[in-house]
Amino acid sequence: MRVRGNFAYLLVALLAFLLIIAFLNQYPMLGGDQVLMLLIEGTLIVGVWSIAPHRIWFRLGILLITVGAINILMHAIFDHAWAHYINMVVALLFYLFTTFLAFEVLFTGEKIDLNMIMGSICVYILIGICWSIFYFFESIIHPGAFNGITVDSGKQRFSDLLYFSYITLSTLGYGDIIPVSPIARTLAYLEALFGQFYIAILVASFVGMHISTKRSKS
Repeated sequence: MRVRGNFAYLLVALLAFLLIIAFLNQYPMLGGDQVLMLLIEGTLIVGVWSIAPHRIWFRLGILLITVGAINILMHAIFDHAWAHYINMVVALLFYLFTTFLAFEVLFTGEKIDLNMIMGSICVYILIGICWSIFYFFESIIHPGAFNGITVDSGKQRFSDLLYFSYITLSTLGYGDIIPVSPIARTLAYLEALFGQFYIAILVASFVGMHISTKRSKS
């Protein structure tokens, strides 16, 4: 079992995930939906391997990895759209599970170190990915939920919604993709609120840890 809360591997995996998705969207000939599924499976493996702190969480992570691997195999054999959707559900469960574990490590820590800072970045990235999957399913259930997204490819749709998610999380709001359905709009403003509160709470927590550490040394 890995050391509890080792975020370096997870951060590298998440950054690689985002960059590879961008290249896949820029150059579609590099791969389709199945490559996206493999990328998600890869982050599952790294996440469970690097930060799962307790045996029960580790077993849950292994279960999600197994379900994801079986689903990728089924998609390769039968090429059904439902396999891609199941994989996104598995991914969402995993990212929520990983975000919870990372939150637990971050906000129960006693001192600020490099690993803690990497963990805070991981949580921010994970929040954006989780919301992009929420947007993905909203766009599937209600095809007109977003203006500016007209593609049918699951990979490209997810890539566009991932971009929209981080633009919303950081409250930049370029306006090239616009939520129009009530659920999409609600998800968008909740993400913006969550992103701002996360940064505020994180900074307050880090300041508190820093002050506590200085007092304990003096």
